[in-house]
Amino acid sequence: MSQEDEHRDSPGTAPEGPERERPSGSGAPAGSGTPDGGGGWSAPGQGPAPGVPGGVSGGAESPGVAGPTAPPGRDTEPVRPAQYGWPDAQPGPAAGYGPPAAAPGYAPPGTPPGYGPQGTPPGYGPQGAPPGYGPQGHGYPGRPTAPKPGVVPLRPMTVGDLFNGAFALIRNNPKTTAGLAMIVVAVTSVISAVGFGGTMRDYGVFFDQALNDPASLDPAEPIPVSTWSIITTYGGALLSQAGYILVTGLLTAVVGLAVLGRRLTPGEAWAAIRDRLWTIVGLALIQLLIYFGLTLATALVGIVGVGVGAALLVSGAVEAGIAVIVLALVAVAACVCVFLWIVVRIHFAMPVVVLERVGVFASLARSWRLTRGSWWRVFGIILLTMLLVGLIGGLLTTPFTMGSLALVFLFPVEAWMPVASGALIYVGEVLINAFTTPFVVGVATLLYIDLRMRREGLDLRLHEAARAGHQVGPEVYLPEWRG
Repeated sequence: MSQEDEHRDSPGTAPEGPERERPSGSGAPAGSGTPDGGGGWSAPGQGPAPGVPGGVSGGAESPGVAGPTAPPGRDTEPVRPAQYGWPDAQPGPAAGYGPPAAAPGYAPPGTPPGYGPQGTPPGYGPQGAPPGYGPQGHGYPGRPTAPKPGVVPLRPMTVGDLFNGAFALIRNNPKTTAGLAMIVVAVTSVISAVGFGGTMRDYGVFFDQALNDPASLDPAEPIPVSTWSIITTYGGALLSQAGYILVTGLLTAVVGLAVLGRRLTPGEAWAAIRDRLWTIVGLALIQLLIYFGLTLATALVGIVGVGVGAALLVSGAVEAGIAVIVLALVAVAACVCVFLWIVVRIHFAMPVVVLERVGVFASLARSWRLTRGSWWRVFGIILLTMLLVGLIGGLLTTPFTMGSLALVFLFPVEAWMPVASGALIYVGEVLINAFTTPFVVGVATLLYIDLRMRREGLDLRLHEAARAGHQVGPEVYLPEWRG
């Protein structure tokens, strides 16, 4: 016989503490009790619990709460609460309720009210999760996990989301991302590589003359580079910039649809921007003119200010000269700040042209509006991206650059040296741009999408497109007033 049965079968003493009284009219005298340890409780409508005299269903009262009463004229004994210091007695359920077994469709005992079988909020978790939303893990309310049909989750993104998404873009679709960049860069970098090889040949001849016959150097030609090398170098740089513009447009369409899990082939990427090609070129030219104008203005302010200050110093007006030079440097710093401010404000014009399909100046105005109030965040992400790409690109280009320079110093007058030197630079440039260009374009396009999610709720539209299950094109990014 267990200890609980002994308590049930033998009379005991009253519990310690003040004895509670039944309400008047309950039909049970106050102060009477039975030594039930809580094992004889029964739910309403159920039969008498074993071990309870008369089959009475009673309940332990919580302090200050009246318990159930017996029908008039029925003699019952009050039940002693199990929580008042009785040994080995376990607290039972509240009066009038059943045993610890859970009713069908409800949570087991101990679960917070209104929560499911595992303690998860109603509508969440495995039994009630909306499509794309997973269980909460700890059983308490929280923000649902955003669906992720593509390279990033469909919610406002963090810096880590942007970088991870850009890397995932290259990893999941290398044929289109790295492949397109490699093909375009390989075609457009040929002339610049030839120009670089010619420049290395000119420097090789110059160094050979300086070491072996310094008197043969012509003082009238201080620059040891031929006109042909200069033309091919800078002409090739312009062609490479044109190739970069084309790759940017192609990869912008790829990134926009990769967010929804669609992998474009090179042919599909070209079809997506084919009718926007001249708009892309026009935007690139306008941006180039803006950058060139800002750079020229900054250089002129610095040159004129320092020149005037130097002239004053030479004439003997030392204090005035120093003041002018200081003001010139401050003006240059202010011009640089204006330059950076404008560059960030129009940074998203290319994604706007490709995905929203608007004109050149409308895309500039649209980018200006999207970045309002977000300049510092956008600037920081762009700066971090450039630093990361510069570091990785510098590490990868070092072997090719060092090899090219080694050929210049070791074989300065050999006929094959310019070809080998240019080939090394060419191969390094193609390989490196095949990976850094998609990354830069990916971060820029994802940041544009992030700004629209934060300002316009674009993530809700993308949720609907992903839930629909059918393929969509760039038209999903059209603004609502145009869609």
